[in-house]
Amino acid sequence: MDLTKRTLNIINKTACLVLLLFGIWICLGGLLLLLKYRYTGVFFSSCYIDLPVLLAVISGVLLLIGGSIGCVLSHIDSSCLQALFVYFLIVVCCSVSTATALAYFHIGKLDVDLAPLKDVFQYYSGNSHDPDDRAVNALQSELQCCGVTNYTDWMDTPWFNHSGKYEVPHSCCNKTFHICNGTINSPQLLYNEGCQIKFKDKLHLVLVVIMLTSFGLILTLIFSAISVGHLMKHHPPQEYQILDQQ
Repeated sequence: MDLTKRTLNIINKTACLVLLLFGIWICLGGLLLLLKYRYTGVFFSSCYIDLPVLLAVISGVLLLIGGSIGCVLSHIDSSCLQALFVYFLIVVCCSVSTATALAYFHIGKLDVDLAPLKDVFQYYSGNSHDPDDRAVNALQSELQCCGVTNYTDWMDTPWFNHSGKYEVPHSCCNKTFHICNGTINSPQLLYNEGCQIKFKDKLHLVLVVIMLTSFGLILTLIFSAISVGHLMKHHPPQEYQILDQQ
């Protein structure tokens, strides 16, 4: 093996290790995100807002497979594996590009996507078995927020007016104050910020991270494709020859 080919193998192996790390990070991050916010579907006007994360997870799985093939190529000269590796790079690039485009699309319409959030809060019933009510409590506890804009929003809900307790859900209680029972007479014990702006900021951050990660990944994919192209140049496919009959 000449020096040039050895250098290309080292470069290719390094790029593949980076792809594997990208794949592990994207898979774990995407799955944790989906599991952590699995209850938030009721707050969206469209189920397609989850697509960027789902595509990112799929891309991560493909990266793990493609990166593994690329690492094998550093030790085995195989035109078939090289072609398969390039195929995986193309598929991942298409998937990541789609995730980036969807993330950019949803960043500009988060207010529209979160339009149902107000209605979910408005029709809160206090039923622990209602999935919408569980989603409201989970969101307030997770984001440490209360109401749509602040805790006073609860005073306009039918649940608050019919209960006659003058209390907000206990998920509004600041966890640092164990004496909090949700009464509006002690607003200092409740979370001050509303959930809509905090949830919107959280979604915006997630979509921006997906876009930035995708840009970095696409650059790595292009670099890997170039290195594999040079390897294929140094190891052209064997041509079939007709053997002379003895």
